[in-house]
Amino acid sequence: MTDPKPTYQARLKHFNQAADTQKRRLRRSSFLRIGVFIAAAYLVYLALQGPLWYGAGALAMAGLFVYLVARHQDLRYEYQRLKELIWLNQTELRVLEGDFEHLEDGAAFGETDHAFAEDLDLFGPSSFFQYVNRTGLSPGAAALAKWLCSNDTSGIPAKQEAIRELKEQLDWRQEFTATARLISTPLSAGELTDWMHTYTPTIPSWSKYLPLAFSALSLLMGLLVVFGVVPPGWLVVLFFTGLLITLPFAKKIGQLALATGKTQETFRQYRRLVTQVEAHTFQSERLKNLKEHLKGKDKSVSDILKQFNRLVGALDQRNNLLVAVFANAFFLWDLRQAYAVEQWLGTYGEHTREWFEALAGFDAWNSLSNFAWNHPGYAFPEITKNKGLALEATQLAHPLLKGKVVCNDIKIEKGHFMVITGANMAGKSTFLRAVSLSMLMANTGLPVCAKTMSYTPMPLITSMRTTDSLSRQESYFFAELKRLKVIVDHLVEGPYFVVLDEILKGTNSKDKARGSKEFLSRLLRMHATGLIATHDLSLCEVAGSRPEVRNYFFDVEIREGQLFFDYKMKPGVCSNMNASFLLRKMGVVEDSQ
Repeated sequence: MTDPKPTYQARLKHFNQAADTQKRRLRRSSFLRIGVFIAAAYLVYLALQGPLWYGAGALAMAGLFVYLVARHQDLRYEYQRLKELIWLNQTELRVLEGDFEHLEDGAAFGETDHAFAEDLDLFGPSSFFQYVNRTGLSPGAAALAKWLCSNDTSGIPAKQEAIRELKEQLDWRQEFTATARLISTPLSAGELTDWMHTYTPTIPSWSKYLPLAFSALSLLMGLLVVFGVVPPGWLVVLFFTGLLITLPFAKKIGQLALATGKTQETFRQYRRLVTQVEAHTFQSERLKNLKEHLKGKDKSVSDILKQFNRLVGALDQRNNLLVAVFANAFFLWDLRQAYAVEQWLGTYGEHTREWFEALAGFDAWNSLSNFAWNHPGYAFPEITKNKGLALEATQLAHPLLKGKVVCNDIKIEKGHFMVITGANMAGKSTFLRAVSLSMLMANTGLPVCAKTMSYTPMPLITSMRTTDSLSRQESYFFAELKRLKVIVDHLVEGPYFVVLDEILKGTNSKDKARGSKEFLSRLLRMHATGLIATHDLSLCEVAGSRPEVRNYFFDVEIREGQLFFDYKMKPGVCSNMNASFLLRKMGVVEDSQ
């Protein structure tokens, strides 16, 4: 079991040193560029004053300057990459100390009517998503959120295999994330793929052959003019003929060039991620299958994107005055390049969404694997061979608890329910959330905050935090009933793990007691499995007549006028409550005389 903290500290030191070295290289590169520019300008001045051979030196310096500009951009990108790696390792050290509120909280992914997301604080400030998420791409964050919300219980061993594999590949994971975080494009992945999927070609099919024939004719006519076979006037005729052929398509080609220019920049940046995936060998089935989505039929995706970059670069030459006039006049340049770009779109455009989704998938797997790496003491749940067992865990706790954490054991059979009573603040709700989140994590393939865990995978549904709605004119009680109806409807579809916290709070005590018993009986008839926390001790009476129900409680002691909690779950029914004590302690009510 490796403590991740020293590893992050060592990496942080290494990347800080590398960034300092790179910063010095950037400074030297800047001075060198300035020196070369001044030398080129001086040689131009000398060429204008004297021997023309100074002009050759100026051209050489200009070429060197162009090279140094490109090199400087590479040096700057490397420096930015190192800064991202520094940020990543600083972030992990902060998260290990419980400080993660500065990270993206995923509030936009929250769903009020979801089966469990609202109850478990899955999204929003101090949420589990905020704790886990390290994605560098917006689609990656969306994929991670979708996986956490999916309630998908299939392929759990394969999910665990993928997480275990990437867990140990810290270098590759951080390089991928750093590269992803540096992407800043004029088009989002969604906008780009939507455009490509809806794009309709506008260049006629004869553009495949006519530019070639016209170019051959132009070259032939040029030779005939040079050798005096035909008068130069024929070139003039050809010049205007070419422009007349191209002119009707100028607006459409201009729109295509504008759109593909933005696409080219997006592909250029994403190509770095594609190359990283292509160069890496994966062993787990999930990751190998994901990589298969980044393969073209006849060439690699990185080569396909490189080809697109070349085609768009050729089309962009239309902005050059000489190309815009003479290349179009004699070679129908715009038609030829626009047709080639549209052919690329027709061949590969429909695959781009698959490519971006694959990259988003790797981004999401990185976050899950990073979580596993950060928690070497957590246990990967085992799928039980005991057909009657729903869940058994030892030393289970909530992963977001800070400070001294009290762990609990749990064992529950299929079709059984635990009724949990206890005083206020004794730990009932925290335990329910710990169990629920552990089920979610297990279904996602993550290790859980427990020493051991065996379970039968089943989807999760909860009712812990019902709220009324003024906008929909719903009372609190009606909102509760709707939630319970949703649970029953889900159970009709198949078995669920159900977690309830103090149901039917919106009605009187007698009605609540009767309704709670009837609802628990309904759940048992539907072969549901789960936990119910309640302050209503009468609900514990069900255990006397139904062997599928067992009572547990969280205790509280009052010693010398102070409350003491041990946060340990015990079999039985709670006998100590603390509401009246707290009311007196806080001066809300007066001591009775």
